[in-house]
Amino acid sequence: MFRFFAVTVCAFALASCFPSHDDSAADGSHSFGGISGGFGYSGHKHGYASGAELTSLAHTSALQANSAAQNQHAAGNQAAFGVKNSLAQAAQGAAATAQAAVVGKQIIVQELHQQVQAAQQQLQAEIGQYNQAQQAAQAAQEASQQAQQQVNTLSAALAAAQATAAHASQSAAGAASAAASQHAMVSDARQKIGHLTSQLDAAVADLQDTEGAAQKAAAAAHVAQANAAAAANAVAQSAKGGHHGAGKFH
Repeated sequence: MFRFFAVTVCAFALASCFPSHDDSAADGSHSFGGISGGFGYSGHKHGYASGAELTSLAHTSALQANSAAQNQHAAGNQAAFGVKNSLAQAAQGAAATAQAAVVGKQIIVQELHQQVQAAQQQLQAEIGQYNQAQQAAQAAQEASQQAQQQVNTLSAALAAAQATAAHASQSAAGAASAAASQHAMVSDARQKIGHLTSQLDAAVADLQDTEGAAQKAAAAAHVAQANAAAAANAVAQSAKGGHHGAGKFH
């Protein structure tokens, strides 16, 4: 809207700088009027004029020449005034046009300045939004890295836990196998203890029987030895009695 107003003012000023052709013609007719008829004279078309006529003609011509010179000076002054006035009007119109152009340019510059300020504000707003978006993107990147680290940590922990579980399972299987083997060995040991206990009991019973028999045998042997000693003593006593009194019998 401001640009259209400036262009309209410039066009009006340019139009006011130049006068119309009618005014110029009128000024010219006014400035130079009466000059074209100054040199006409009514002479004879045929034949020669007399001396008086020639003298009158020369006098009249001198008057007309003087009048023409004066009219020419006045016409020159009027023409100069008209030209200067036209030039002054043209200069004023050009000055008005230039001033209108200046006003139009000022309006355009002011409008562009406002547009530049609005663009700068928009730029600052865009920069602020870009900074916020960049900060949000950086925060999201950091969160993603932390999440990835947690995933890596959990993955490592899961792998370690799986390895530990596998090792524990193997250990449990080995322990179960060892327990089963140990249980078998315990059973064998129990069976062996039972068998040895039975043998021990039998040996103890046999020992007791043997000891009883030995005691009986020892007692019998002691009795037999005592009997033998008694018999030997009796024999000895008998032998001694035969030497002291034969034929005596008790």
